[in-house]
Amino acid sequence: MSKGKIVRPLSEPEYLALGEFRYQLRRFLRNMEEAARLLGANPQQYQLILAIKGLPRDMEPTITNLAERMQLNHNSMVELADRCEEHKLLRRTRSATDRRQVSLSITPEGEALLRRLGVAARQELSDTGPILVQAILGLTGDGRIRESKTETRPRTGGTRKSAQ
Repeated sequence: MSKGKIVRPLSEPEYLALGEFRYQLRRFLRNMEEAARLLGANPQQYQLILAIKGLPRDMEPTITNLAERMQLNHNSMVELADRCEEHKLLRRTRSATDRRQVSLSITPEGEALLRRLGVAARQELSDTGPILVQAILGLTGDGRIRESKTETRPRTGGTRKSAQ
C-alpha cells in the first residue's frame, strides 16, 4: 500500500468477489490435495516438486528460494526436502564451488507424479479458472488483472512448466 494514498473501503460487490475468490482458490487447493493423496503422495511433497518445476528460469532451486516460493521457514523446507528425498521425488546436489550451496532436482518418480497431477490441475482449473478470473475482475473493478510486483516473464517452451 502506498503512503498517503486514500484507501476506499470495499463495496458489497467487492466483498462478494473477494469471498468468491477465496472460496474458489481454497476449493482448487483442496481438490489438488485430495488428488495427491489418491496417488499416494503427500500434498506438500507435490507442492515442493511443483515449486521446483515451476521456478522462473533465472532462479536456482535452493532451499532458500523454494522456502520463499512456498512461504515456509527454512527449517520446515529442509524437513520437507528430506521427506521428498526419502520418497525418491527429488535429489540434492552440492555445488562444486561452494559446498554449502545445495540445489534440488526432480527425479523421474517426481516427474511422473507431476505429470499425473498436472492433468488433474489443468482439469480443475478449466472448471474453476473462469470463476477465479471473474472474481479478480470484480475485485479490481476496472476489468483488468493487475501485474504483481513478483511477476515473472512469460514462458515460451522448455521443460519447466507449472501445472498449478
